[in-house]
Amino acid sequence: MIDVARSLKAKIDAVKPRLLAISNDAAGAKPVPDKWSYKEILGHLVDSASTNHQRIVRMQQIPDIGKFSYDQQRWVAVQQYASEPWPELVEFWYLFNAHLAHVIAHVDQGALQHTCDVGYAKPATLKFIIEDYLRHVEHHITQILEEQEPLERTKWVRRTP
Repeated sequence: MIDVARSLKAKIDAVKPRLLAISNDAAGAKPVPDKWSYKEILGHLVDSASTNHQRIVRMQQIPDIGKFSYDQQRWVAVQQYASEPWPELVEFWYLFNAHLAHVIAHVDQGALQHTCDVGYAKPATLKFIIEDYLRHVEHHITQILEEQEPLERTKWVRRTP
């Protein structure tokens, strides 16, 4: 998991200045109602960091933590990421992920096969949760920085274990 932790830290270090180069207005732009703005995408990544932090910590304590999922659209709406100042949101996302990289680097290797029901066809292992989290971050950062087109809420689907 050290490699995943290093990759996560390298990714957030590399993209933070690029994210901060986006203006608050551009980050909040919502071209159509059914798409997330960049602020909402990054807010979703904060929610994902929060949820996965809990999973990673709890899964090291209990072999099967049961169901642990969340309604991502509702969380983004309730937290009103669209009204958050972009630089503050970027900093919060960055610091949360820096901490998560630290946690991942120190994960108990003996717990990597512990499981959690995240709503897939079968429970996900801690190893999968950690590796998939990095893929998830990379996917959404690519949307913001390279595709320059906000996420359609109904289009993103996580990979199954």
